[in-house]
Amino acid sequence: MATDDAREFLRRTQQTRGYTLEMHRIMAAADLEWAKKYNEFIEATYTGQRTLDRKTKELLQIVVEAALRADVEQIQAHVRVALDEGATPTEILEALQAVIAPMGALAFRRGVQAWAAETGFQVPD
Repeated sequence: MATDDAREFLRRTQQTRGYTLEMHRIMAAADLEWAKKYNEFIEATYTGQRTLDRKTKELLQIVVEAALRADVEQIQAHVRVALDEGATPTEILEALQAVIAPMGALAFRRGVQAWAAETGFQVPD
């Protein structure tokens, strides 16, 4: 059972990142102190405003996670946040297309699947 502190941590994580993953829920219950420290690192490197805006950071997350062959659902979470941050579906697709050569076609396919699922793109009959 989650404590009030763990629930608040997960609420803040959802609000700050725009998503939570199973890992966040597990670590909030198993080691909340570590999860909080991890979030400080994430804020310093990813969610916090520095030179790059959040939209750009999400585009980077999408292509890196596609290249690393992350779960489609995890890539979708970043596509969703990128859209929320003002990226267009075309910009996200172009970011994926720009890295086909270094990341490989298999990773590109996974990224395109996440993009299509999250943007609602339907292949015409």
